[in-house]
Amino acid sequence: MLKKMIAAAALCIFVAPSAFAQADIACNQAAMAKLETDVKAITDEMKKDYANKELTMAKEALASNDSDKCKTHMSNAMKGNDPM
Repeated sequence: MLKKMIAAAALCIFVAPSAFAQADIACNQAAMAKLETDVKAITDEMKKDYANKELTMAKEALASNDSDKCKTHMSNAMKGNDPM
């Protein structure tokens, strides 16, 4: 029982930061323009392709006023810029 509780606590430690990070994302034209500039700067073609697809979906969500979906896709596009 104790092992399960420790495992659950450890999982929360890793999941919580990504949830809070998404809350910081602003889904608006200015943020979208900055993200587009960041995506253009990606040198890894696979990451750049992935980020462009996510950026396109974020723009569609912004146009349809779906803020949660927009933030999710913007977050995914930003991950394409993270070194792995």
